[in-house]
Amino acid sequence: MNDVHIPTPIVAQEWDKIDTSVDNEDPQVLSSEQFARYCATIRDLLRAAGLPVQDFDRETPEFLVIDDEELGMRVRLSPDRLANVEITLSEDMAEAFNTVRFASHLIRLFELGRRFRDESTASL
Repeated sequence: MNDVHIPTPIVAQEWDKIDTSVDNEDPQVLSSEQFARYCATIRDLLRAAGLPVQDFDRETPEFLVIDDEELGMRVRLSPDRLANVEITLSEDMAEAFNTVRFASHLIRLFELGRRFRDESTASL
């Protein structure tokens, strides 16, 4: 008998339990209260997807750290709904990649960024 593997859902099932109403609020630059809810919502969505997110117990968690043993991501959110994202690899992971493989992964990340851009401009 063949094993059947069901792919992991792209959107975590727990996401439907998280209030994302801040997405529908104006203005584009968020007030302090809106920004706090925006940051908490993003943190909660990442946690619901099973990521180990640290927010340093801040009232407005605008700086999030997601780390596992070999890969890290630091996200700084801003009230204009922009984000700075830094990805770090452990030394063991970095040593495992040759230049072509490393560049191909960077290209995929950049393509993902383009999809963010394309999806945000498609609704305008």
